Amino acid sequence: MTENQYDLMIAGTGPAGLTAAIYGQRLGMKVVVFGDTPGGNLYMIETLMNYPGFIGGIAGTQFGVATFRQAQEEGAEFPMTLLEKLSHTNNRFAGIDGNTSEFSAPVAIVASGRKPKILEVPNADKPGMHFCSICDGPLFRNKNATLAVVGGDNMAGQHALTLARIADRVILIHAGDRLKMEAVLHKKIETKENIDILLNTEVVGFTGPDHINGIIVSTKQEEKQEIPIDGAFTAFGWRPNIDMLKIPVETTSEGYIKTDEKLMTSFPGLFAAGDVRDTDMWQVITACADGARAAKYASEFLEAF
Repeated sequence: MTENQYDLMIAGTGPAGLTAAIYGQRLGMKVVVFGDTPGGNLYMIETLMNYPGFIGGIAGTQFGVATFRQAQEEGAEFPMTLLEKLSHTNNRFAGIDGNTSEFSAPVAIVASGRKPKILEVPNADKPGMHFCSICDGPLFRNKNATLAVVGGDNMAGQHALTLARIADRVILIHAGDRLKMEAVLHKKIETKENIDILLNTEVVGFTGPDHINGIIVSTKQEEKQEIPIDGAFTAFGWRPNIDMLKIPVETTSEGYIKTDEKLMTSFPGLFAAGDVRDTDMWQVITACADGARAAKYASEFLEAF
């Protein structure tokens, strides 16, 4: 096999992609994996509490790096660049990475995960808008800060708890009438005296000349009001990360890739795993399971290729 030709090409270094790499190598395939962050979005999880085998939890970054190293030990290759384009030509999948290097393989797995949605409201693009509390929360340490968290899922809950140890006040804002996070996470938030929860509250804009210094919210009962803040962290939704995919595949209305029972997409030889595909559960453990199954069925497809 010539240089840059592989049996299996994987887009994504999150739990799904790394697990697929581990299983792919163990199934005898030559695997290349694209991504620039070991563990993918795991770095946004301060403590992964619901993965079996880790009593008391494990840091998301630690889990991601350990899984990455395991895939390396199995022999998977990591250019450590993002896959900029994935297409199909001459009966093979063709990939171009961030260094414009070309790669090819007869089978491929898209495990590129999701990206946080950006609030489409006035001034949401100004400095002071953040997506990772672990990364950017320390910027507000010892500043008597008031921080807003927009969202109501597990990630929003993680943000709120992380920031509650740093800021004087955290305001958790959710448009729905109840939080959509795990009960144990919800209970922890309720015990924090410096976390205020605003339900049925919609964010309609931000204020500040050069840097966000206020958030404008609206409720059904009251007129718009501005709340002074020092920064905002959003976790109000996600979108699948498939910008690099230049192959026609069937997707949901929100862009998630549809797969069959073997995790193959509507395009033969192209599989999808983890948060990027149409699934009913976006969890680390299900992403890992997807990666293992996708590698198994990719191997079977390769044998018949």
